[in-house]
Amino acid sequence: MNLRPRRRPVPQIPIVSLIDIMVILLIFFVATTTFKKDKTQVKITLPESKSLGGSAPAPESRVAISIDKEQKIFLDGKPVDLDKLAIAITSLKDAKPGMKLELQADTTAALGVLVKVWDALRDAGYSINDVPARIQKAGGS
Repeated sequence: MNLRPRRRPVPQIPIVSLIDIMVILLIFFVATTTFKKDKTQVKITLPESKSLGGSAPAPESRVAISIDKEQKIFLDGKPVDLDKLAIAITSLKDAKPGMKLELQADTTAALGVLVKVWDALRDAGYSINDVPARIQKAGGS
């Protein structure tokens, strides 16, 4: 008769493979972490891009609000007075209920004119976020 209790074998955990997994996870988290960068300079003049266009899909058709070098405003290719822009946008919206707008401004367009155009858009019932500014490919495309 054996009075000593039987000793169970102690399970062995392969720690070496767990260490390998932890190192891989550590490398993954370090590689995928984005670090916040302080932006000390803001570039606001981006008139054209040479890398856009070509194989990119064609943008959906939108009615353009254009501002040229002389600060003249055009709605769908027709000149419009800045004071009457909101009324013109509203009447165009009534004529074409599903229309979408885009803003095309010259590089030298004054910020004050852009702000007035945004105010006219707001008065006509559009959000500034609904009216994108398009970047065109260099060479007039």
